[in-house]
Amino acid sequence: MMWILMIAALAAMSVLTILQTPREWFGNRLTRVLVIVFHTIGIASILLILFAVYRMKDGVLREIIIWTETFYFTVSAFALLLSVVRYFGFELARHFKHRKILKILSSQTAFFLAAILISAVYMIPSVYNATTLRTVTYDIQLEKSCADDSLSIAVISDFHVGAGARHSEMDQMVQLVQAAKPDVILIDGDICDSSSSVSDMEYMEKALKKLDCRYGIFYAEGNHEKECRFDPEPYLRRADVTILKDCGVMLENGVNIVGRRNALKVGVKQIMKDCGLDTEAPTIVLQHRTKGLSRLEGVADLAICGHTHGYAFPFMGLLMPYQRDISFGHRMYGETHAIVSAGVAEWGYRTKWPSQSDVTVINIIFREAEQ
Repeated sequence: MMWILMIAALAAMSVLTILQTPREWFGNRLTRVLVIVFHTIGIASILLILFAVYRMKDGVLREIIIWTETFYFTVSAFALLLSVVRYFGFELARHFKHRKILKILSSQTAFFLAAILISAVYMIPSVYNATTLRTVTYDIQLEKSCADDSLSIAVISDFHVGAGARHSEMDQMVQLVQAAKPDVILIDGDICDSSSSVSDMEYMEKALKKLDCRYGIFYAEGNHEKECRFDPEPYLRRADVTILKDCGVMLENGVNIVGRRNALKVGVKQIMKDCGLDTEAPTIVLQHRTKGLSRLEGVADLAICGHTHGYAFPFMGLLMPYQRDISFGHRMYGETHAIVSAGVAEWGYRTKWPSQSDVTVINIIFREAEQ
């Protein structure tokens, strides 16, 4: 469904861009050919990701397809923006009879060069952010106690192994998690999608088997697993990952870990009641989406989410703060901490800005233990 919406959005962008393009520009045969080739290759790359990439192994051909789609989406988005700017700028320049600006706005060469230049300026840092993993650390204190004075958590989410995380990025993720030496590892959904191949799933299993921690590895589902052509749960179980679907467990130190299904239909209080968890114990909620975080105030001590990828698409870095309470980072809801990871990779589109792909490390100090 998400891919269908993406194709529809790209088609709409293409149509709007063409509608905003001066008719006389299409009188040039070379321009017509370039526009047709650009959109044909771009749409073909998206269709290949949707219907063919899952049959491919990690390698050069798949990389060419994914980078073509990334370039196409970026240039199309900025070309549309420039078309809108050009339209209103042309109307203003004509109203004020500013011939020099009219000449620039009427220039076919200036338009195409501007679209390519702006796309390149955006892509250089955003591609680096998307493909270069870092460790982001948060130090928080909870007003509760357990058998330990502290707890170190490594959060990994949004692999989208295949069109998202390449095998080399899965290796980098393992290295960063191992370097953090966490007590517990939480996987926050979207580990695969419709582009993930059998070899991708097998490599993910192999990577997760390398992870080691004191209290184990726990997983809550995301919104893309249902699109995966291969059930991810057997791969997770073979990697000794505990799957939490609207259920919870209490660690040996007395900390609750509650994992929610992506639908978020069952409340955390109900899950804890059904699982017989102590509501007075420190409680960590693992849910993929950032929906309803404010309702966890007083219910959870820490809520951990993924899903947003930070800021994955052009312009979304400006719009996301108005769409969600939190897009990535740390925020307080009363005494409840909410932390959103930017994710290990991206979703079929390899750019992020201003966020960067990360392994999130959370160090919890239990304040009562200090007294």
